[in-house]
Amino acid sequence: MRWLSSAAESIPSTTCSDYKGEHKMSVRRNTTVANAAASTSDSAKSELVKKAYLNASRMMKESGFGIKSNVEVAVDPQLPFMGYTMPLGRGYRIVVSGGSVGSGMLEGLLVHEMSHIYRMENNHPSHDAEVIEEAIDKIGKQYLSHDYQQKIVHDLLNDIQDLYADDISMKVLKKNPILESGQMSSFLQDWVKDEPVESGEMGRDRWVNASIMVHNARAIGQMTRHNIEDTGGKAADSNKRFLSQMPPTTASRFPYFRDLMVNLKESMTREQYRKLLADYLNRFLEVAEKN
Repeated sequence: MRWLSSAAESIPSTTCSDYKGEHKMSVRRNTTVANAAASTSDSAKSELVKKAYLNASRMMKESGFGIKSNVEVAVDPQLPFMGYTMPLGRGYRIVVSGGSVGSGMLEGLLVHEMSHIYRMENNHPSHDAEVIEEAIDKIGKQYLSHDYQQKIVHDLLNDIQDLYADDISMKVLKKNPILESGQMSSFLQDWVKDEPVESGEMGRDRWVNASIMVHNARAIGQMTRHNIEDTGGKAADSNKRFLSQMPPTTASRFPYFRDLMVNLKESMTREQYRKLLADYLNRFLEVAEKN
């Protein structure tokens, strides 16, 4: 449940580092409260965040996706990616980076994070902590013995959650065109990497490069899913360069991940989602471990 900047590929996840119990609460409130928590010396930034949240909340409600929970909005000046959401008591906290406040994408970020909250409030399988925990447990401890492996698996699951959240946020943003023309295209294009990592640590490089392929698939899949133009074919070209530097057996797996991202179904039972995650992670492991 986080928006990455294009430079945040190697940043440890502070959003989904521990799925256990994270989304198990059931919160039903009649009002939504915004508390912009920033330093007292930065009251202008605090006020800007509060106004942006109230506007995002209005857009969500008017689009049919009103939030019932108490929500606190905080600014973390040092956060190296755009933002994330976490449970807080009987509600939620959205944390945004200092850089996102003046980026022109603050309201879009808040709509995205509120879409995660909407999914949790409405018990969508994609945000079911128990299902996610089961998916991680089934992988096997031998594949999660390193911190980088745990982070990658969490980020892979986060990709799916983000797509389901953005099925909501894109509807809200298209109804309320607060982003400049081409801004979302550029944002997603910048996610697509064109160079594999080559650290010399073979096992780690396989995992990281397999995850880059999946993240590329997520960005390209999202553009297809929501009819977002790949201006100038930038994303497609970047991904083509990346795949050309991968073993053919790895590159051949890309269409599976792209098609999965494009074709995720809105209505899905918990059991169907369990099967989807199991297949998704198994396919990833086939690339990360066997090539």
